Amino acid sequence: MIGYGCTVAPYYTHDPRCPGRQGFHHGIDVAMPCGTKLFSDVRGTVVDPSSSGSPGAAYGPYAFRIRTGGVDVLIGHVKKVYVGPGDAVHPGQVIARANDQGAPDGCHLHFEVRHAGAGLSGAVDPAPYLHLSG
Repeated sequence: MIGYGCTVAPYYTHDPRCPGRQGFHHGIDVAMPCGTKLFSDVRGTVVDPSSSGSPGAAYGPYAFRIRTGGVDVLIGHVKKVYVGPGDAVHPGQVIARANDQGAPDGCHLHFEVRHAGAGLSGAVDPAPYLHLSG
């Protein structure tokens, strides 16, 4: 798992917030087998990929966002996606399958939280949204 924040992973460019030559990872990566079903834990709406804050190519060609409670939950490195722009999403719904699309390090879920409509600069630590503690 690669956490949110400064990382020594070699595929991130240097970020001035980080020491040495470290880069900054804007989400949490959780390794899992390719094809693992991903279930929503939020109620929200799938955001149009062409709207403000769209994920870039590094997230894979099928990355998508779910807008809920003033934030966008970004899901990256997936292959099969079961939801589309404008769809209502509810907790427990299968939304995608994990893959390694756009990822240099194998199949995993990239989970990122951004202020609604924001790009990378609007990313926040996703741990509280996952109820994770240090």
